[in-house]
Amino acid sequence: LLFAGAAVLFVGLLTGLAPALQSRAADLTTALKSGSREGTYHRSRTRSALLLMQGALSVVLLVGAGLFVRSLANVRSLSMGYDIDPIVWVGVEERGEKLSEAEQGLLRDRLATAARSLPNVESASRGVTVPFYMTWNEGIVVPGIDTSVTNAMGSFRIQAAGPEYLETMGTRLLRGRFIDRSDTEKSPRVMAVSETMSKRLWPGKDAIGQCVRIGSDTVPCTTVVGITEDVRADDAFAEDELLYYFRPITQANPEGGGVFVRVRGSAEREAEAVRRSLQTQMPGAAYVTATPMSEIFAPNIRPWRLGATMFVAFGVLALVLAAIGLYSVIAYNVTQRTHELGVRVAFGAQVRDVIRLVLGEGLRITALGIVVGAAIALYAGRFVAPLLFKVEPADPLVFGGVIGILLFTAT
Repeated sequence: LLFAGAAVLFVGLLTGLAPALQSRAADLTTALKSGSREGTYHRSRTRSALLLMQGALSVVLLVGAGLFVRSLANVRSLSMGYDIDPIVWVGVEERGEKLSEAEQGLLRDRLATAARSLPNVESASRGVTVPFYMTWNEGIVVPGIDTSVTNAMGSFRIQAAGPEYLETMGTRLLRGRFIDRSDTEKSPRVMAVSETMSKRLWPGKDAIGQCVRIGSDTVPCTTVVGITEDVRADDAFAEDELLYYFRPITQANPEGGGVFVRVRGSAEREAEAVRRSLQTQMPGAAYVTATPMSEIFAPNIRPWRLGATMFVAFGVLALVLAAIGLYSVIAYNVTQRTHELGVRVAFGAQVRDVIRLVLGEGLRITALGIVVGAAIALYAGRFVAPLLFKVEPADPLVFGGVIGILLFTAT
């Protein structure tokens, strides 16, 4: 508040003193001798320079806004391998309740069953890990591939899930089958892998039917039975995030995790209703939490959302200030030139000629401001390039749009 107050006082004093200082250089004798009908228009370099600076600043900020808005749009359009908006993650907090591993698994099964019976719920499934919140990695051994090769590929992330997981999350099954109810603790071990994982491990081969040993080379084979679309779980923008596979929750971690719930409409609106309904299934002091997936994912796009919001706000403000400044200066100049313009009309100038004269003055200043601002934006682009996503700092669409907006506003 103190800084803002001081800034306002400083600007007020500066803008108030500027005309007074300019008047000291005026030729008072000539001004007093001039008749009321004599033109007194004098071009001001200071006013023109200020307008040029305003225009240039508007270009820089609006280009920044355009780049971040496009980055945000590209981030939102990036395929995660599942839906985000309709999903609610239901976490289980046992809070001191002493439940055996079997009881923990049965409790989560009851929660999933209860969730499916709710009126605004389309599907529900158990899951152990939560994308962008809680992940699980485990080394794998693939017969015929050296362990150092698989380790160099990156982390292989696991989701232990129920049979309804793909339907609930909206993940597409590309080939083969997914986990089903026949995949129990006593049945042969199976897994479904992401498309990128299948191509990296078995290039040019069919991944279905391949053997993978999870954890060490001494454990029994886990057979690949299906291939899903790529899934991103930890870093939305890293390619090694696409190494992802699914195991039956009954074979991997039967007592852990929580429940994913797919709702109709907005997950943010339905989350509390889901929480209240499922809380009735909890024993003693234990409780459930219900968090929309959009809330969990939000930190990943926060830099672009913040950049877009700030640049748009300041860009619009700068544009409004430039428009007001340009209008004020042109209006002042026209008032000064009223006599001159009248003489031009008296000598045969048409209305369009007068408009062209005035319009040309404003557009010349705007054009110079655009050139200066575009040069600054191009230079500054190298510094913001690392903050952008799939957008070039010199994006022609953004620059073209900004130039069009400035020229339209000036006109």
